[in-house]
Amino acid sequence: MNNTPDTGFADRMLESFPPGVTVPAPLAQFFAWQSTTGLVRQFRSGGDYAQIDTRSAAGCMYSAPVDSGFAEAWLPGAPQAERDRLAAFFRTGGDGSYAALWRDDAGDQHIVHLGSGSGSTMLGILASDPVDFLRLLAIGYEELCWPEQFDRTPAEIDAENEYLDGPPWDRSLALRAWVAATFDVVVPPRASELLDLVADMGDHASADPFLAWLRRWDDA
Repeated sequence: MNNTPDTGFADRMLESFPPGVTVPAPLAQFFAWQSTTGLVRQFRSGGDYAQIDTRSAAGCMYSAPVDSGFAEAWLPGAPQAERDRLAAFFRTGGDGSYAALWRDDAGDQHIVHLGSGSGSTMLGILASDPVDFLRLLAIGYEELCWPEQFDRTPAEIDAENEYLDGPPWDRSLALRAWVAATFDVVVPPRASELLDLVADMGDHASADPFLAWLRRWDDA
């Protein structure tokens, strides 16, 4: 596995975001950290991505440059200016779920989750503070798209999974140390200590503003 730093990855990430969102400084710092710690990998089909630990040869969670086609697929009836308010930059699960930066109608930005639908159905605001999103990543889940796991620690989940080859490992030891030191925060042992209930795509009574915004364009 190639753990050579790729300092250009952070620039490629920042350049990929659409004009409708502004990358928060903590996320830019995160991309730079990934770039300089040997976490950048190449897709076989071309392009690159950056994991959150060095051991996972094909990790389920990684940063990747924004693909404009993702917003287009979610917002087929929306004009380009609306699509530019949504930028998926982080894969949260092997099912194809993503976290994205989203600008709401008031101009405030949030990190939202877009479940694939074929697996995770979590669809709503994850965090309004980008540091809280980084704290979520630093907990160490193999995937961040399954809310039913959020009341357990990654170690507890791993202990239940017989498919693991060898003993469980701490996937985010380095990331957790970096997040804690860089932002002077504590990383909790489980996601439920950071998150309220995140909306589900099947919840038509949800007051989640991101879910309401998506449905606005579904009806367009």
